[in-house]
Amino acid sequence: MKRIAALCVVVLAAAAHGDELKRYAYSWPLTLAGDSAAWQVELPLEVYPSLTDPQLRDLVVVDAQGNAVPTAARAADPATSVSARSELPLFALPAGLPAGAADGPLDLRIERDADGRLRSIGADLGAASTKTATASQDYLIDAGRLDATIDSLRLDWDEGAGTVNAQFALGASDDLQSWRSIVASANVLDLAQDGNRLELHEIGVRGVHAKYLRLRRLDHGAALPGLRVSVVTSAQSGPPRAAREWLAPAPIDAAATGTPMPGGGVEYRYSLPAALPVEAIKLDLGIDNSVARIDIASRSGAAQAWTTRAQLTAFRLRQGDDAIINDATTLPGPARDREWRVQSATPLSHAPTLNLAWRRDRFVFLGEGKQQYRLVAGSATARRADYPVEVALAQLRSKLGTGWQPPLAIVGTRETLAGDAALKAPTPTSKYDWKTFLLWGVLVAAAAAIGYLALSLLRGQKSSS
Repeated sequence: MKRIAALCVVVLAAAAHGDELKRYAYSWPLTLAGDSAAWQVELPLEVYPSLTDPQLRDLVVVDAQGNAVPTAARAADPATSVSARSELPLFALPAGLPAGAADGPLDLRIERDADGRLRSIGADLGAASTKTATASQDYLIDAGRLDATIDSLRLDWDEGAGTVNAQFALGASDDLQSWRSIVASANVLDLAQDGNRLELHEIGVRGVHAKYLRLRRLDHGAALPGLRVSVVTSAQSGPPRAAREWLAPAPIDAAATGTPMPGGGVEYRYSLPAALPVEAIKLDLGIDNSVARIDIASRSGAAQAWTTRAQLTAFRLRQGDDAIINDATTLPGPARDREWRVQSATPLSHAPTLNLAWRRDRFVFLGEGKQQYRLVAGSATARRADYPVEVALAQLRSKLGTGWQPPLAIVGTRETLAGDAALKAPTPTSKYDWKTFLLWGVLVAAAAAIGYLALSLLRGQKSSS
């Protein structure tokens, strides 16, 4: 008897899981490489059209038995500061150049290699300057390959230089023409006395970002043999993000000529295949030597009002074989809208090309790599529960390191569950539920029958007495 009861429970549980999966439209098998307690999944484009909830809550990962596992949208991790030391090319400047780091432009002959780095430096100096020039101890530092800001600069020289007490000034420039003073005076030392040694090689320059640095010797001491320079840089590093993808939505509503607007101008409509998280816009007029004032707006559907996303001057200029077009416009935050509108105050001969940049959403789920998992999505009624996944990730990072990230799962080919039928809201039930009235009718009839039987019994007892 107990076995039969347990079997019934299993059957009912399996039926419940099956019914739950039937509330979703589609599923995608996930392939996991290796072993981990948490995984990430990037949503392919084909997932988005099936999602009905603006917060993407009709999406969850299930295991092989159809049970939902803890799933949550991937929250952005705070950026961490990363420092690195790099040695930079150092070039001795010719004598006779302006003495100060901010005195004026440097008229130099510069040769670069194929990567754009400085290879050699020369200068054309007047005869007067050549006669009065003394040996130069000024240096040009090529910092163009650095993407991060410079926190400190270190000078090193060959051993055997003896006692060193040198004084330097430091300037910065991005074009070798305009210079700004970074450090007015700083000392580097290498002193030895009575068996004690004092060394100072660092020059603090926190927060400097420039293509070129000029190191100028202030004292008249001996040149430092084999002088070398390195810098410590710092940058904010965040977790890897999904790559930005560009998509050109299809034009609609009189796409070729646009729709005339009251008061002049023309309007164009575009439609995305789904409400994607758009983060940047680029408009191409497609007509050489044209310019137009453009307003771009979007909305999620016909019942919503338009929201302005960008106002810009679009242009396309032809210079020989090169076309100069307006840059992309980055939005303050992702816009999850499907319909887009471009309004031009100037009539155009044909619809411009609207390009929208978006990034795939990432979700994190907890599980074991040995099991089979599926991503299920698209439902008018099912909504994902709130799982404290970030708490679990914080615990994993405390053991695996702050830089640890959940590995990416590979999304397979789409499989149909309930199909598009799951995307339709259920028909509202009638105001009057006939099942309820029928139940009450049965109860009333049963109560009446019991009452009749009771009265019959009482009458029989009275007659017998």
